[in-house]
Amino acid sequence: MQSNIFTQAETYSQSRLPVDQASTLIPAAYTTPEFFALEQEKVFSNGWVAAGCLPQVSNPGDILVTEVAGRSILIIRDKTGKLGAFYNVCRHRGSKLLEESCKNKSIRCPYHAWVYGLDGKCLGTSMFQNKKSVDSPSSSAKTTEILDINRFDKKDYGLLPVTVQSWGFLIFVNLSSKPTELEEWLGDLPEKFQSHGLENWKISGVKNYDVGSNYKLIEENFMEYYHLPFVHPELTNVSRMEDHHRSQGAGMYAGMLTTPVSRDVDSVWLNLPPVEGLDEEHRKAAYHICIFPNVTFTILPNHAFCMITDPIRANQTRERTFLLTPPETLDNDSHDAQFKELTTFWDMVNTQDLGIVERVQAGLSNTAFTGGRMCYEFEEPLHRYQNWLADRMCGIHRVPPGD
Repeated sequence: MQSNIFTQAETYSQSRLPVDQASTLIPAAYTTPEFFALEQEKVFSNGWVAAGCLPQVSNPGDILVTEVAGRSILIIRDKTGKLGAFYNVCRHRGSKLLEESCKNKSIRCPYHAWVYGLDGKCLGTSMFQNKKSVDSPSSSAKTTEILDINRFDKKDYGLLPVTVQSWGFLIFVNLSSKPTELEEWLGDLPEKFQSHGLENWKISGVKNYDVGSNYKLIEENFMEYYHLPFVHPELTNVSRMEDHHRSQGAGMYAGMLTTPVSRDVDSVWLNLPPVEGLDEEHRKAAYHICIFPNVTFTILPNHAFCMITDPIRANQTRERTFLLTPPETLDNDSHDAQFKELTTFWDMVNTQDLGIVERVQAGLSNTAFTGGRMCYEFEEPLHRYQNWLADRMCGIHRVPPGD
């Protein structure tokens, strides 16, 4: 299959039908290197992408090394507290500057020792000077070398910047030369979750998973609860199918909520204290949000589970997961014990999900399968997501309205 077919509108004609008539994306969107390479440019290089969690760079000197669309990126909190982002590449010969996240006062290239400030400015170019010879006053036989700023000025060789913004506990970057506004991408989410104070929440647990599937299958699995009784029987004891409802505004996201949060009065989901100042409407609800293209999270009154998917290949994804809690939640020993139980629970649920999406990946590689029908009651968010993808692959900028 030629890659140019992936940018043609007719390729997605069956996905463009109303959800009760639509078929899923073509299997090649999940299995072929050609689609994957094009998607990296059309989607991940041309819009807002979740790159990390804000607490990872909460203090001056914190540097997060991450990757977007195959480009290594540095996300930095500078000494003034400003958040910045730059390509992880030296301006001299292109060496990768940092291999892993760290805390530092500056960035030194390991190749020729060029040095950069946390604001991206070039501070030093070791032994790199254009030479301009001048007569030495002490001896006509000697010369002194000075920097000729007409030929080279280090201020012109700072790190290459990347557009970066944060919302809540998430960091987003945009590699486009003409980025759209993040506010347009997020839609009504900032207003919806204002009383949660998500920008103040702390990372209380981290775990990464290597998944043998396309990143979209992980996102799509999160967005539907059709599979709950079959894949997560333990979860349906906490949260019933009939307690799930759509919660969708305008924006590049898909959302639903569960209310009540749990019908199990002994559930650890209920026993941790809710964030202070939370609006009453949120005290009995859990929200499940997928922001296109690569981040999903569940926000409860007292904690959040967040997943950022980093595409590696068409059939491989690195999933970074974070458990977040409001400030001071775990200062109490009893809360700490409950949180450990919560960590075990989320790992169990996520492991079940990843096992099933790997089976879907294997099935999509079977040439007998050409696409399947959407279940209207449960899979409207997938229809929304897959049509976003079709838009981006065809060069269409469209922010869908709410329900």
